[in-house]
Amino acid sequence: MDIGDNTFDSQQTGGGGGGGGGGGPSQQQTGQQMQCDPVFDSSHGPLGGPIPLPAPPQNYDKGRSNAADIDFDSLLLQQFSCLGTRDHEDLIEQFHSLMNNQMNKDAARFFLEMSNWNLQTAVGCYLDFCNGQTLPSMKLVQQQPNGQQMAWRLQNIGSETWPNGCYLMSNSQVRRLEVPSLRPGDTCDVVADICTPEPIVWRLCTPYGEYFGDSLCLVAPGVFNSHEELNQRLAQLAVTEQNPAQCPQVNIVISERME
Repeated sequence: MDIGDNTFDSQQTGGGGGGGGGGGPSQQQTGQQMQCDPVFDSSHGPLGGPIPLPAPPQNYDKGRSNAADIDFDSLLLQQFSCLGTRDHEDLIEQFHSLMNNQMNKDAARFFLEMSNWNLQTAVGCYLDFCNGQTLPSMKLVQQQPNGQQMAWRLQNIGSETWPNGCYLMSNSQVRRLEVPSLRPGDTCDVVADICTPEPIVWRLCTPYGEYFGDSLCLVAPGVFNSHEELNQRLAQLAVTEQNPAQCPQVNIVISERME
C-alpha cells in the first residue's frame, strides 16, 4: 500500500501460454498444465482497480472475437475446485482475496452466510448484486498535522450524492463512524488524535461494505525514517489479522462542510 508523498512529508514538516510446436508434451508436462491458474489478476493492489475477469483458456484462439466462446463458468468452477476448505475464517479470507480486497470482511461474511458458506454461490451472489451498480466517488483534497492531531478533508467528486449509511472504518479500530451523505462537490473534515506510533489506515465503505475513495493514513511524526520504511510497515499490516480490542483506540470525529 503506497501512501502519497504529501502524507509523509506533511508529517515531518508538522511535527503464459502453453502451446506446442514440435513434439507432443509429456504426461508430466500435461499434468502441470492442468494445475489451477489464478482466476483473478494478482497485480491489482488491495486498494484499487476493478474486479478483473478470468483469463481465457490457454487453447483459446485469439483470432476469434466472440466473447461468448470463452466459458467463464468453467474457469470459475476450476478455480473453486482448487480452494477446498470448510473453515469459515478461511472461506472469508478466500472470498476477500477473490474480490481483490475491495470489501471489508464483514461484507464477505454476510454473503457467505447468506449462501450457507458455499464460496462459489457467495461469489455469484455478490457479482449479481454489484451488477450495474456504481460506487460513490471520494478524493482526499487536504491533509495536514495540527499539533497532536491529523486533519483530512474529503470531497465527493462524483455526480451523485453519497448513499445514506456510508461509514469510515479501520481494521484496528472498534468504532465505525457514519459519514454525512455528501452531495456532489461537498466536503467533510475528519480529525484524529495522534496517540500511537503504529500507523492506522481508515477506509470509506458503502452501507454494504464495499471500499471506495482514498485511504486515510494516520502516522505519528518522526516514527519512520523514509517513505519506503512506512510503506513496508503498511504492507505488513495489510496482511496481518488485527484484533481491535487489543489495539490503541483513536479519538476521531467527522464534521460536514457545505460548499
